[in-house]
Amino acid sequence: MDQMKPIFIKGHLRFQLDGQWLEFVHQPISVYGVTGLQWGKLSGAQHFGKRITAQVRIPQAPKDPLQFDCPAVITREVGLHSESLGLHFFLEARIKNLLDSLISLKGFYPTDYVRKYPRIPSSHVIQTFPLRAIVTARTTANSNIPADTQMVFEVANLSPNGALLMTENQNSLGLAPGSKIRITLEPRGWFSKSVTVEALVCRTTDEIQPQTQNFIRYLGVKFSRIDGSNRAIFLELLKDILGRMKLQPRG
Repeated sequence: MDQMKPIFIKGHLRFQLDGQWLEFVHQPISVYGVTGLQWGKLSGAQHFGKRITAQVRIPQAPKDPLQFDCPAVITREVGLHSESLGLHFFLEARIKNLLDSLISLKGFYPTDYVRKYPRIPSSHVIQTFPLRAIVTARTTANSNIPADTQMVFEVANLSPNGALLMTENQNSLGLAPGSKIRITLEPRGWFSKSVTVEALVCRTTDEIQPQTQNFIRYLGVKFSRIDGSNRAIFLELLKDILGRMKLQPRG
């Protein structure tokens, strides 16, 4: 298997909120921001979506440490057994390029939660990659929406045993870790067959769309059941996607 591209680098960050400074050291930082921070005295209900200015310091730069300030918004992530906060960075192009280059040079790919099957990131240039899916709520347990409620999600990434989905449909806020759903992947390109699987919501991540102020809900899901015919179609689809990925130019 090819070595996975680095996506994080360790760094320190601090920001001020409600008159107090919060500091986090040795955190995995990406060009998109940081996740997995402890709420501490902050509250997910009260502080989610707040805009702040993050002060970031990356000690591992080849010469002087990379330091920058950037606007950010507080995000929240809820799993089956935990809840954490994150920061979504809004980086200017120059800083984003510097950070991306430094991650490629000195960064790492996480090994503490390596999946059996790495996720395939969404790509519109791969002819058959399903970009959208219909999600149907299956049970009212762990959910605050009626069973059989349907929503359209975008597919952020995909693997043989799970996916990351996202939507601005506010009905999705009724889904929580532990919710059971049905996912139907929309056919795309020459691949005309849809794939339907049963899944369990393992985590939710919430952000706010800066222009519209809509909630953006991400669902990290694990496939729990797929019948024989859908399994065969899904494996055929994955084989086609992986084959097309090998033909994509690198870099």
